[in-house]
Amino acid sequence: MVNAAPLIVSHGRVRAVADTRRGGSYRCRLVPGVPVKRYVWRILVAAVVVLVLVAAAGAGVAWWFNRGPGFERECDRLAALAATRPGMVVADIGAGSGRMAASMAFRIGPSGRLFATEINEVLLQSIRERAAGQGLSNVTPILAGESTTGLAADCCDVIYMRRVYHHLTDARAVATSLYSSLRPGGRLVVIDMWTPDRLPFVRHGIPAETVRSGLERAGFQLERQIDRWSPIDYCLVFRKLVREA
Repeated sequence: MVNAAPLIVSHGRVRAVADTRRGGSYRCRLVPGVPVKRYVWRILVAAVVVLVLVAAAGAGVAWWFNRGPGFERECDRLAALAATRPGMVVADIGAGSGRMAASMAFRIGPSGRLFATEINEVLLQSIRERAAGQGLSNVTPILAGESTTGLAADCCDVIYMRRVYHHLTDARAVATSLYSSLRPGGRLVVIDMWTPDRLPFVRHGIPAETVRSGLERAGFQLERQIDRWSPIDYCLVFRKLVREA
């Protein structure tokens, strides 16, 4: 069999020689000494640009849901989901700096009460300062513990936890404390992140099934599950059943 003449394939200053081989297949090889570094660098620069754009998009989404308009919309959704209304007693477990607590306190009005719990005294002080700065007299910071909410029995109509459950070190004891603090017929709303198995770029998270089983063991009944509460969160709504007379 006679081999065909090699084909010269040019692209800019890069050339490759394609030699015919047996079976009609081809093998390409770069011509020795041809400059290819500039194309490697272009590929690397393009990859870096793509990574930067992805990171910027992620940061934009995070800002939208944590600091931007998406945050207030989430508070609206939470208030509607938990059926909060003026005059209710609501608790924010693991309230952080109190941003969501303050937003929810406005929604229940001065006749209501918002308990904001934290295990960190520095954050409790931040909650006090935020409430004072926004003129909220219905916010009460509560020091919680690793195994307790710090709330009195049957004191709340609604309790919510946003991205807190996966931090619990004694989830069973906290679930019991939550059940004790909620009034019969009240709602517990848990918002948390999917596990890193589903979100490899997020280090935090807990399976929804784990949260559900733990709270159901404490006596709660699942009322609703929303798998796409946000791009990275799910939402579980529980009820504390009214005791039969």
